[in-house]
Amino acid sequence: MKIEFTSSPSQEERDFLERQIDEDINKLGRSGALGHIGFFIKNDSGEIIGGCNGFTICGSIYTDQLWVHESLRGQGFGRRLMESMHEHGRKAGCKLATLMTVDFQGKRGFYEHLGYKCDLERDGYENGAKLLFLKKEL
Repeated sequence: MKIEFTSSPSQEERDFLERQIDEDINKLGRSGALGHIGFFIKNDSGEIIGGCNGFTICGSIYTDQLWVHESLRGQGFGRRLMESMHEHGRKAGCKLATLMTVDFQGKRGFYEHLGYKCDLERDGYENGAKLLFLKKEL
């Protein structure tokens, strides 16, 4: 056996790992298989100008990525995307929304305005960066 490194795993490889994790979770008697989701804002040409993605697991919805084109920031698009995630989570039976961000991105206030609370700050990263783990009850 050998370990192979790839800096860009294929969709097939990522799907394989997801299926294996789902099976493990289900074997433990938990309903919580990963359910990947995404919401996107597109312009009239069909180009993505904002979006977020994440997954549901074990009664929570995790936002993995949120991005809005620089020219549209501050206009409520990020809030609307996050509200879409929360609504999807509620419909899926989630009681908790979670996410992680890096302090130098300056997004903590945005998430706190949406009702998130930081429950863990992890330091030790390059250039003094901290990872912030936030959660919100739905």
